[in-house]
Amino acid sequence: MRFSLAVAALAPVLSVYAEEILVTVGAGGLLAFNPTNVTAKIGDTISFQFQSKNHTVTQSTFAQPCQIQTTPAQGIDSDYQPVDNTSTTFPQWSFTLDNDTTPLWFFCKQTNPAPHCQKGMVFSVNAKPDGPKSFAVYQAAAMGDPAAVEAAAAASASAAGGAGGAAGPSDSAGGAAQTGGAGGASGGAPGGAAQTDGAGAIGGLSGAGSATGPAGPGNSNTPNSGFRVGGSAASLVAVAGLSLFLL
Repeated sequence: MRFSLAVAALAPVLSVYAEEILVTVGAGGLLAFNPTNVTAKIGDTISFQFQSKNHTVTQSTFAQPCQIQTTPAQGIDSDYQPVDNTSTTFPQWSFTLDNDTTPLWFFCKQTNPAPHCQKGMVFSVNAKPDGPKSFAVYQAAAMGDPAAVEAAAAASASAAGGAGGAAGPSDSAGGAAQTGGAGGASGGAPGGAAQTDGAGAIGGLSGAGSATGPAGPGNSNTPNSGFRVGGSAASLVAVAGLSLFLL
């Protein structure tokens, strides 16, 4: 009887596991992340699959959407991930979320032939759609449209007010910079190649992000305390130990 109860107690613990969230980058040749915002919890891995041209996933702040985060720590960065037009396999880069209490903000830092961030190629994690710091406001700011930022912020505030009362006095689109959590230089970016949109072939890249072709001259990377960065997804399983007593 006690053994049965012990197994029943262990089952919920074993059922707790992290998820992998897949985001495509440049799918169909578009300057876009898909989806543009995801909801994730601590331990979840967010994997980015690069499907065309030459894009990056680079952490920024809410206040400066098209600049890499430098404080309180260096933002994480996938570096450039070129994909040839004939590729049938795609490079993949990922990080594991260690803090789900603060939204994270990302953009593509490609500037050739034109800045992708200013074209609206941005992404967020845990951004609230009905708040003053929503993805819509962040994207409008990246595209340099003050009127769109004001309109999106007003719409978000109106939606928030209708759902649960008016926003407090500190809720404004031009508030303090969102740090996006602790960051650091990224790791595991395969073949960081030249900064050209749609660069040449990169060799055989697996879906896990490892390259069989020669690696490009990408930046060296060091891990950071805010994220666990890698070229493939990771999952977490919690296991509890049990002691059985004989009658």
